[in-house]
Amino acid sequence: MRINVPNRQRRSTGRLEITSLIDVIFLLLIFFLVSARQQPPESELAPALQAERVQGGRSADLQPQIVEATLIDNQPGFRLGQNVVRERESLVVLLADLPKEDGVFVRASNLITTEWAIAALQACEDAGFDKVTYVPAE
Repeated sequence: MRINVPNRQRRSTGRLEITSLIDVIFLLLIFFLVSARQQPPESELAPALQAERVQGGRSADLQPQIVEATLIDNQPGFRLGQNVVRERESLVVLLADLPKEDGVFVRASNLITTEWAIAALQACEDAGFDKVTYVPAE
């Protein structure tokens, strides 16, 4: 016995043609591989800072400029290298002759009052230094 089922329209399942999709993916892959910039390994990169070769350089080029506010012969004063001064105005005159581009460091001893440390900082500003760095006592 054969049962007749009325003819229903067969639904055709839409098939997606992936051949063109694969072609597009390969084209994109090739495009990105060709257009990408290859960076050298980090071990082969040149350093950003180059050491300057200075022949016959002065010793002042290697030493930072440090103003010390400390006790000198049991009296407060300022020491800049070998020079010792007791007044802020004299310190300004000494600092005025130094190169300004590298800046100056101010170190204050624990044995003096804060007034002397502030006077040293102000003397550096009055001498025209833009970079003044305070370094606490050790």
